[in-house]
Amino acid sequence: GRTVYSPLFGGVYWDAQNVLQEDIKQIEVISGPGGSLWGANAVNGIVNVISKTAKESQGLYASAAGGFQPRDFGAIRYGSHIDTTLYYRVYAQRFDFNNTTLNGGIDAKDAWNMSQGGFRMDYYPGSKNTFTFQGDLYKGKEDDSASTYINGQNMLGRWTYNYSENSNFAVQAYYDRTYRNITRQVFKDELNTFDIDLQHNLSTGKRNKFVWGLGYRLDADNISNITNSILPAVKTLHLFSGFLQDQFTIIANRLDLTLGTKVLHNDYTSFELQPTVRLAYTPNSKNTVWASASRAVRTPSRFDGDNPSSPDFDSEVLIAYELGYRVRPAKNILLSLATYYNNYNNLRSIDSSATPPPTFYFGNHLEANTYGIEFSANAVLLPWWKLRGGYTWLHEEFETTSPITYPLSKYIEAIDPSNQFLVQSLMDIGKHFQFDGTARYVDALPQAITQPAVPAYFTFDLRFAFIYNWITVSVTGTNLAQENHGSSGSVKIPRSGFAKISVIF
Repeated sequence: GRTVYSPLFGGVYWDAQNVLQEDIKQIEVISGPGGSLWGANAVNGIVNVISKTAKESQGLYASAAGGFQPRDFGAIRYGSHIDTTLYYRVYAQRFDFNNTTLNGGIDAKDAWNMSQGGFRMDYYPGSKNTFTFQGDLYKGKEDDSASTYINGQNMLGRWTYNYSENSNFAVQAYYDRTYRNITRQVFKDELNTFDIDLQHNLSTGKRNKFVWGLGYRLDADNISNITNSILPAVKTLHLFSGFLQDQFTIIANRLDLTLGTKVLHNDYTSFELQPTVRLAYTPNSKNTVWASASRAVRTPSRFDGDNPSSPDFDSEVLIAYELGYRVRPAKNILLSLATYYNNYNNLRSIDSSATPPPTFYFGNHLEANTYGIEFSANAVLLPWWKLRGGYTWLHEEFETTSPITYPLSKYIEAIDPSNQFLVQSLMDIGKHFQFDGTARYVDALPQAITQPAVPAYFTFDLRFAFIYNWITVSVTGTNLAQENHGSSGSVKIPRSGFAKISVIF
């Protein structure tokens, strides 16, 4: 229910995201632009993590583990209920990760630990109403020299009213505070976010399914930076948004047309429009062909828009075209193929002044065309054996559009692997054993201004577990193919393993 996209630098602080895995209901990975529903910055895809309700996580769960790279981690959660209408859970967890290494075996000094706790309550006063209230707090430290400290808290409330099976209304509000102190760089940032939105799903007749909504977000940001590279240091950002989408059935059970758009207003570029059109043809229950065209934007972050050298930074714009095919050749096999062509304009570039000595600043003088394919497959080979996997191919072409642009700007953005594949096997062997494996290949990353080239690598993970009644004991090995493999920059990801014990009552 909360966005974790940072308005400071236009990305996510992944080190601060630590959801208890046992509380995850599902993870939706939506490829391609999703700005018409999700708003600004949903340009290349959306990852939506949906947690279980308190009703779905009753009883006691506890786990503890120890190993080489994840040195130790543990969690405990307890869920119960007051009566048949009010359910709750509370949890706490902690992890410690060892350092990785740099090229040449040098210690990367990126050891990381974090402690976190939280709660959730779900109230069902009747068949139509649901009230949810939840919150988390966390604290972490990075590096054995204590270069980075983080902490944060969040609280969320949501009311959902179900008119019928095809119509519901939801209002949600949350508060989120994040704090980061990087002592070596003399940098501090405290961000307080207040967000409220409403969404209404309704059906009119048998052909139309509408969804519309409104939203408002306030980001109060306070930065302390010795270099004064972001000014003003204290700033409040306002984001207003509204969206409307209609899924219209042209031919019953055969042809659907989806039209939608999101309109937003931000403090940097004023109004932005993000429309989409999608057509899906289902000739029978086994086949679906779909096509779409969309516009999405990445609005300026504070890193872009509040840099004194680049006050006129504009939104980055994507026009995307997609064509896909899904087929179920057998009841237990699902295949999907998606192709796309993306045209990007106003991408962030590094520009320089015309008079010496040159000064460098951010501009919008980079454009790109990318195209590729994504293939995925899911198969239940036997009642106890599942296979799933996928392959992606990506081609990128970046060009500068101004003589004042630093020629190597394109090598900052074009650092994605061309080929990737993944295969995962899940086996339930009898009543008491599980054997799972994941194999993956990632193509080489080209050299960029800020990082060396990274060789291609192949690796795999294995997990073996014994389950008996309320206890599970497992052993997991990760990155087993080689001692170390490359990652972004010069960091080497090591071979690792850990043992874990879990109990649930």
